[in-house]
Amino acid sequence: MHRPEDDADLALETELFGTLVVPQGAARAEALRALAARAAVYATRARGEGTRRAYRSAWQAYAGWCRGLGRNPLAGDPETIAMYAVGRADAGLAVASLRVHLAAIQAAHRLAGVPLDPRDPRLAMVLEGIARSHGVRPRRRAAAAGPEALRLMLAACPPGGTARGARDRAMLLLGFAAALRRSELVGLALGDVELVPGRGLRLLVRRSKTDPQGRGEEVAVCANPEEDGFCPAAALAGWLAFRRRAPDLAGGGSDAGRPLFCAVTRRDRPTGAGLSDKAVWRLVKQAAAAGGLPDPGRYSGHSLRAGLATAAAEAGAGLGDIMRQTRHHSSEVALRYLRPADLWRNNVTGRVLRRKPDAAS
Repeated sequence: MHRPEDDADLALETELFGTLVVPQGAARAEALRALAARAAVYATRARGEGTRRAYRSAWQAYAGWCRGLGRNPLAGDPETIAMYAVGRADAGLAVASLRVHLAAIQAAHRLAGVPLDPRDPRLAMVLEGIARSHGVRPRRRAAAAGPEALRLMLAACPPGGTARGARDRAMLLLGFAAALRRSELVGLALGDVELVPGRGLRLLVRRSKTDPQGRGEEVAVCANPEEDGFCPAAALAGWLAFRRRAPDLAGGGSDAGRPLFCAVTRRDRPTGAGLSDKAVWRLVKQAAAAGGLPDPGRYSGHSLRAGLATAAAEAGAGLGDIMRQTRHHSSEVALRYLRPADLWRNNVTGRVLRRKPDAAS
């Protein structure tokens, strides 16, 4: 028997998107709330924290835009989403960022149990037109922090005899040499790093963007005994001397699962509390500015990983060797770091322009 109250909207509280107002959702209130509760658990496992933040921000932008037009953001209407995509693209949003917004909108609809076909012709044609008009290349990429830039950043860190200075040096050098993403760097535990005498370090990256199910991947980092100030192993040893004094290591039990990098108080004391991936972003930004690098605003948490890949390509490393260190699963993505070097290596113009004229001609 149909009841008028079943036609009422339902305010569904979700961890990922906040409050979602589901049109005529009152009739399915119990099922939707149970679904939201289960989704809250899976959402924390299916996406990294950075992706969850991006989804929340994208959904808030879309919901606010819909409210401004008097439209329901959960109407499952491809035409409304297409209009939003056009407006954001014309306002300067990159195609890659626009795709994140669309993925967030689709995820919110799934969570609320509202049908939405992302392949609807009205939406698909608009997105194809945006891509053709604006291009898919990112407008601004993070600058690669190669060895020269990294040395300037290290020199600008606090003194190495301080906990903060030792930590920052170790994070910069390890993030660079192991080509770690921000989440991977702060996700390292004490038991994930092993010193291999005469060689360097062996790291276990337990979970990553390309390994969301946590199969784990090992990364080797060679020591640089000829230059202690530019040696990841030496920098890590310097930080561990401070890290072992943190209060979280004072009790019994295994310390292997404790975070490798932790917060440091204003009095220069390690706390044992883990860091968010934003700490890497701030560290790189601050070190780039303090080190006097040109246009420091172009540096971000990705700069360390990009710096290693770019420097390896310029040193003549092959694609397979670079991908083994960066753990790229896509050769197309990894090739982006080789192409700048390949533009000049064995370039035909060098052979043609530098060829001496034949005397007979």
